[in-house]
Amino acid sequence: MRDGQFVDRDAAQLSEAPIYYELRNGQLQVAYPVFVDGTALLDEFEDRGSEFGNSGYLEHVDRRQELARFIVESRDFDRALVNRMWSYFFGFGFTKPIHDMGPHNPSSHPELLDKLGMAFRESGFNLREVMRWIVLSDSYARSSKISSSNRKDDPALGVPPQFSRFYVRQMQPEQLYESLLVATQADATLAADRQERMKGRWLQQFSTVFGTDDGSEATTFNGSIPQTLMMMNGDLIRRACSTGSGSFLDKIANDDNLSNRDKISYLYQAALSRQPTREEKKICNELLDANKGNVVSTLQDVWWAVLNSNEFILIH
Repeated sequence: MRDGQFVDRDAAQLSEAPIYYELRNGQLQVAYPVFVDGTALLDEFEDRGSEFGNSGYLEHVDRRQELARFIVESRDFDRALVNRMWSYFFGFGFTKPIHDMGPHNPSSHPELLDKLGMAFRESGFNLREVMRWIVLSDSYARSSKISSSNRKDDPALGVPPQFSRFYVRQMQPEQLYESLLVATQADATLAADRQERMKGRWLQQFSTVFGTDDGSEATTFNGSIPQTLMMMNGDLIRRACSTGSGSFLDKIANDDNLSNRDKISYLYQAALSRQPTREEKKICNELLDANKGNVVSTLQDVWWAVLNSNEFILIH
């Protein structure tokens, strides 16, 4: 360290200067004021013609502002963020894993990634614009149906994604929770703070926190026994399928303006945004006969089945 970086350079001794911190491998490292590439903090400010001072205290700098500046000035920031946003909407990014970018791990569509990254930077890093570009793209509008021409395009098998079709994937816990609330209007009358607490408890049952320094988490949601049990008989599903007074199903069942056929169609529209097929209508009529004309029980059975269907749970 330089003399100018001591808190009190007139009284300080060289042996008193270093402050150490411990690495994960147990080695001690001197806490020099440098960036990850080795650039000294003081040198950076001097090169920019800025006054950093000789106190040695970082509090003399707006660290949040400096961090934000270094992030957005990075030549890889725009491409990295676009890569993550693309992965969010498609399930796969241009690199695998999405956080590993560089010459050692080239992207599957470098020209597209560069063009989107440049447009993102020119937009002033407008995330809404990036989302709009993605959801209005031809790739996002493609069908999830597998055909002879796109059968080999399956990144789940380890091959680079070609985005020739939309890749079917399961909702994340939070997405499914919000979808259930929208479809069933469950908890609509609850206060906002209580809704957030219930949402937190619901999500927590699928998260496992590891005892690491960074508090890493893993989800036990997709394809797991807890997920299956939750969808079959969890608290949220029970509330969604409740036939109590004032519930979603109770309102539909007692709506005199709707025929039984209309009530069934209403459930399909609410959950799947489509009318039931001819075969589904036939099954629902058979179920109504089996329930001896009990409309409430029939609606409850149909609603439970629809909410547990792949069409509702999967993004496609």
